[in-house]
Amino acid sequence: MWSLVCGTTPCMICGSGEIEGALLKYLGVERNEVTKDGLFSVGEMECMGCCVNAPMIAVADYTNGSEGYTYNYYEDVTTQRVVEIVEIVAVGFCQEN
Repeated sequence: MWSLVCGTTPCMICGSGEIEGALLKYLGVERNEVTKDGLFSVGEMECMGCCVNAPMIAVADYTNGSEGYTYNYYEDVTTQRVVEIVEIVAVGFCQEN
């Protein structure tokens, strides 16, 4: 799954750099690297179209291939909240598999 941090100016002004840093630190990867369990990666996505609720992230789930992918968007995120989101997604994935 990709955790995609919005890199557009409104999100940058509202702390997207700190959001990305928190994700990278928590997951123990660099940008675009995949975690050892193969479950997560962190990247950047330009403008998710909700600048009023910056910063935001999208979690892209490609576990069902390119035909069955999904995106979940999270707005007004904090460094603490993005870690919580990753933990929730990981638990949900493990329960499904």
